[in-house]
Amino acid sequence: MQNSYSSRDTEYAGFWVRLAAYVIDSIIVFFGLLFVRLFLSGIMSVLSDTWIGGNILFHYTLKDILLYGFQVLYFILCTYLTGTTLGKRAMNLRVVSADGQKLTILNVVYRETIGRFLCSLSVGIGYIIAGVDREKRGLHDILCDTRVIYAKRVKVIPVYPRYQAPPMPGQPMPGPGQTVVPPMPGYPPQNTQPPREEQPDTAGEENRRDS
Repeated sequence: MQNSYSSRDTEYAGFWVRLAAYVIDSIIVFFGLLFVRLFLSGIMSVLSDTWIGGNILFHYTLKDILLYGFQVLYFILCTYLTGTTLGKRAMNLRVVSADGQKLTILNVVYRETIGRFLCSLSVGIGYIIAGVDREKRGLHDILCDTRVIYAKRVKVIPVYPRYQAPPMPGQPMPGPGQTVVPPMPGYPPQNTQPPREEQPDTAGEENRRDS
C-alpha cells in the first residue's frame, strides 16, 4: 500500500539513481516478457497472411502493441498499488503525489503512458531535466504533480574510538593499533602470607656428632 509523506525531511531522488532504478526495471520486464515474446512470435507467424499480422497502428504490429501494453502494465500496477517498482525498491525510492495524498489510477496511467512518451522525445530531454530541477522532477512528474523521493533514511550510528587506559609504570607505550587493557583489580592474585623460613637440619648434625 502507498504511504503518505511529509514535505519536511524529504530527500528527492536525483537523475542518476532514478536511471539506475529504470535500468533494473527494464531488465526485469525484459526477462519477464521473454516467454510472452516467444508465444506472440508463434501466434504472429500463423497470422502473417492476415491483416492482423501486418502493421495495425502506424508501423507497429499487434505484437509490438501487446508487448508495450504488458510493459506499461507492470509500471502502472506496481506504482499504483505500492508506490514503487522493483527497481525503485532496490534503490530505496518511492513515487508520491505533491500533496501527500494517495496516487489515483488515472494519474498513474497518465504518468506512465503519455508522460513517459513525452519524456522520451528529443533524446529523453524530459528525463534529463530531473537533474537540474529543484525538486528533481522529470517532465512526467511535472505533468502529473508527482515526486520521486527516498523511501526511508538509513540511520548512521557513530563509532567512537575504544578507550585506552594509560600505561602502568614500567609498561611500554602501545604501538599504532594496539590497545592497552587495564589490569583487573586483584589480578594477578597477590600472596598475602609471609614467605616460609627454612628450619636448619639439627637432626643431621646430632647424628654426625654421635658417630
